[in-house]
Amino acid sequence: MIARSSNQPVPRRLTRLAHSARHALRRFRDDRSGAIAQLFAVALLPIIGIAGGAVDYTMASGRKVRLQSALDAATLAATRTVTANSTNAQITQIIRNYINANLDFGPQVVLTVTVDPSARKVDASATLNHAPYLLPVVGISSIPIGAQSASQLGRNLLEVALVLDNSGSMSGSRITTLRSSANDLMRKVLDMAYIPGDAKVAVVPFASMVNVGSNNANASWIDTQGFSPFHNENFAVNANRLNLYSQMRNVTWGGCVEARPSPHDVTDTPPTSGNPATLFVPSFAPDEPDEGSWSGFYNNYLSDGSCQSGLGTDMLSRQRRTCKYNGATPDTSLANGTRRGPNQLCDSNPIIPLTSNQTTLATAITAMPNYGGTNLHEAVMWGWRVLSPEPPFTEGRAYNDVNNRKFLVLMTDGANDAIGLPTMNGSFYSAYGFSAAGRLGTTSSNRTDIVAKMNEKTLTACANIKAQGILIYTVGFYVTDATARSILAQCASNASMALLADSDEALANAFDAIGDQIKRLRLTN
Repeated sequence: MIARSSNQPVPRRLTRLAHSARHALRRFRDDRSGAIAQLFAVALLPIIGIAGGAVDYTMASGRKVRLQSALDAATLAATRTVTANSTNAQITQIIRNYINANLDFGPQVVLTVTVDPSARKVDASATLNHAPYLLPVVGISSIPIGAQSASQLGRNLLEVALVLDNSGSMSGSRITTLRSSANDLMRKVLDMAYIPGDAKVAVVPFASMVNVGSNNANASWIDTQGFSPFHNENFAVNANRLNLYSQMRNVTWGGCVEARPSPHDVTDTPPTSGNPATLFVPSFAPDEPDEGSWSGFYNNYLSDGSCQSGLGTDMLSRQRRTCKYNGATPDTSLANGTRRGPNQLCDSNPIIPLTSNQTTLATAITAMPNYGGTNLHEAVMWGWRVLSPEPPFTEGRAYNDVNNRKFLVLMTDGANDAIGLPTMNGSFYSAYGFSAAGRLGTTSSNRTDIVAKMNEKTLTACANIKAQGILIYTVGFYVTDATARSILAQCASNASMALLADSDEALANAFDAIGDQIKRLRLTN
């Protein structure tokens, strides 16, 4: 509300001054006794005009400031009530009521209001003839005052991707605090909508991989036919990964996918069958040789068997056999920070694409687990993909929609991680297959080398995301590693959007601050 001014009836001293000035002028006008008196009267007029003008125009200026402030607030309030059926008369009355309630001179104001219901826009102008108290002495009986205001708040659209670390290090109070803080931020974002659906939120839980949802097994953007150039890189013969899942007992595809080959692993290139490298390949960790973990093979979940004779009996040949999956029951027990079996490192729950359904989002956030490793590169890429208007998820509005703002909030408690091994594979199976395949740009089995390549991919992805106009917040939760902090700082859109939280309470405060900033930034479209 705008405070009622203390400028009530004109001070008595001004009234007396005006009365005295008029009286003196009449006396000098009527006094014909001498030329000096008449000359003095003429000389007095500009003096009174200057002094009176200063007083009256100061008062008029004060009224103009108050009128502009009241009109701005009234127009903003009126815009929030606009519907497709609103009329000029209805909105004008809302503005009129507001001005009358907040200005002692409100009834004197003349309003002109134009409403565009389709754009939810209100333009208003207000005029007032301020009656001066001293200037009438010199023939000025009124001072015109004007104010203009425009408001278009009803269709400020908003999309926010919450990209949340669900790795094993998020156990205990960390995951509990994350669930609570993420729910609070989600609700705050959805509450920013003037019309249901104007604000949407997506949830991207991540660990070593991102789960796109097993319900998308037949989606056009999934490599269901094995056309991708690396779909069969771990098998001796052409094998459809989804078919291999269906051949086994007690296991189905968990919903995770591998990273696309370069350069599509850092771009928003739409997946098409015409360019198989752009399709998303279902994750499938091969059964490793029977030598066991003591030889560096931690994902031996089937017997190598003796099928496909002629392939050889060396470890690589036994790993590449496909017939061993037919009718087999794999060991899918939890071990080594993940789950054995073909779904190794697929440890997170599925993505929730952009939606305004608070119940759906809250259920997903509350159900987030904490298991597995950390892959920031794939995390930000899938955060981008849920905001993108391009497949695989198409809920995002067009990048050039001037009414829409896109935000990506990346929260993690650690750095990129990988496990290098002195085996023919060079590493654990991951979103990039085995390190020995070189899909990260290195065939090294050294963890430092692998992580360095993941860091490069992460920063390139962040740069490409920001180039599309998406604003990125990063939150480092209990992150002490200097490299990890640097990556988060570089990934964020600016220094103020890279936050660090060194306690559970600080994480809640960081998410709350992000919500407040998003609200302010949203209104600057």
